[in-house]
Amino acid sequence: MKKLLLACLLVGTSMAVKAQTSFYTLIQGGANLGFANEGYEGAFSGYTVHFIFGKNYNERAFLGLGLGNERLKGTYKTNDPHAANQDKYKYDQNLFPIFLDGRLPFGEFNANSKIGLLANVGYAAKLSAQYDKGMMFKGGFFYLSENPGKTSWTVSASYGYQQLTKNVFMKDFQHQHFNISIGLMLK
Repeated sequence: MKKLLLACLLVGTSMAVKAQTSFYTLIQGGANLGFANEGYEGAFSGYTVHFIFGKNYNERAFLGLGLGNERLKGTYKTNDPHAANQDKYKYDQNLFPIFLDGRLPFGEFNANSKIGLLANVGYAAKLSAQYDKGMMFKGGFFYLSENPGKTSWTVSASYGYQQLTKNVFMKDFQHQHFNISIGLMLK
């Protein structure tokens, strides 16, 4: 009976370990470099930190759910020279994005490195007065360097769009930025 239980435990453990390889976890951080706010002069820059957990589809695609914290800072004013209010305002807010993360490798440099497309779609929720809210989208490219162990690293460059609704003086921001991120991928 002990041998049977030990064999079942061994088979169950090996199946559990093998099942873990079909999932991935990505921890990444980077910078947002703002370049446009439709209707305004000025853009916002800051940092990003994301945690993504998802399914690895045989190294051909990755689909996951992400959470993060982002910070955007900068100044803005209207770009309409005829507007009555020509004052400059400061913007300094956090974002808590919840998003879908999709990654599709399309090329290999060698057996241990891949390049591909990435897309994030989601919503930044308002948690408190220091957090802004709005829809978000990021799309771009990623590079994945796989190590013989389970830990790999990735670099991504993407275009980002973020709706920001905290502008109390004028209309919502349609903020655009470039994002550069570096992260660790555990598979």
